[in-house]
Amino acid sequence: MSRAGLALGVMALLVAGLWALREAPAPAPAADDTSGIERYAFLEGLPLDEGGYALLLHDQVTGDGLRVVRDAAALKAAQGQAYYTDNPGAQLKRTLLSVLFLSPPGMPPDGAFVTVLQDKQAVETYRCYRAFCAGNEAFDPPHERDMAGLVEASEPVELVTESFDHHDTARARMFKLMQDADAVMIEPPNLPAPGTIVFPKRVRLSLPAILLEADESGHQPVEPFDEAALEARFVAGFTHAFPETDAYRLNPMRIGRQYPSLQGWPVVGEGIDGYLRDADGALRGLGGIIVIEPTLTVDLTERMVEALQAEDAFADMPAFAPPEPPFVADRLAEMAEAHLGRPCPDCFKIELDVAMVDGIRVDTLDAPSFSLSHYRIVPQ
Repeated sequence: MSRAGLALGVMALLVAGLWALREAPAPAPAADDTSGIERYAFLEGLPLDEGGYALLLHDQVTGDGLRVVRDAAALKAAQGQAYYTDNPGAQLKRTLLSVLFLSPPGMPPDGAFVTVLQDKQAVETYRCYRAFCAGNEAFDPPHERDMAGLVEASEPVELVTESFDHHDTARARMFKLMQDADAVMIEPPNLPAPGTIVFPKRVRLSLPAILLEADESGHQPVEPFDEAALEARFVAGFTHAFPETDAYRLNPMRIGRQYPSLQGWPVVGEGIDGYLRDADGALRGLGGIIVIEPTLTVDLTERMVEALQAEDAFADMPAFAPPEPPFVADRLAEMAEAHLGRPCPDCFKIELDVAMVDGIRVDTLDAPSFSLSHYRIVPQ
């Protein structure tokens, strides 16, 4: 199927989905709600008598930033009364329409409404369709809420983020925050296991770009690409070239992807002024190629940084990336012969917006650090 046919097919599916939403009968409503709108009693069923509970009120509730309810009596009094309504059906229709008319929303259509906290950790966040809950647009029935005095009982909070040189220091700070009455929510920190070595330096390795043949959609490789196998081959080759594994730690590999435009990847080379174009001046690129960009960071000693930045540092590393698809060279050779009027297999290349095509690039980064974020009561 051509890309145009695929686009038309997607649009047809979207239209059919919208028509179904418009014509299909509403789902069976709850006994106490004949609208089909969802109703959330966010405190219902919580064992508040056990203690340790709080409620974070988001901007959709307060209209003026985050606030928290710590008062156990206020929470208990509101438990059988506080609720709000949401309209997920209207949200779905709006999202489908935005996709259909190629104007996807710049931010999620729904946003956090309230977050239930227990022992300074988020237990559950309730969300609401922004346009519906704001009350600025006409919906039938309209948005309803009863916060049952919770806003009046709330206190303003602010986000505080701290940075530490060692994860054990961050962990000790987290323990202190658990005892701090003004710290109301601690975001789960991304800390390594206790005892993990902290190296003084960090670098980023940009590995050579990998070319994969794409299928007709342009977004899937013809042959499956095994990311885990690529990482395993790289790790084996790196540790072979640098056997002093106590001097560094390889962090997980990240895989970036670039997909071809309708014109394909730009072609440059002999006899071309800028990029290769057809007789009408339109860009004539090479399509059918997905570009894979592998990168990873390495925590290491100062001596290892020098070793990685030395000339031919990676000369002893075995090959770890799959070979370039044969059709790339064949197609470029055909394009060169057609343009130059003579065979010239190596005259044309594709231009890629990547960090590395050959070899491994080493960039020095800031030293490793560990962050810890928490929400605390704003001092009055």
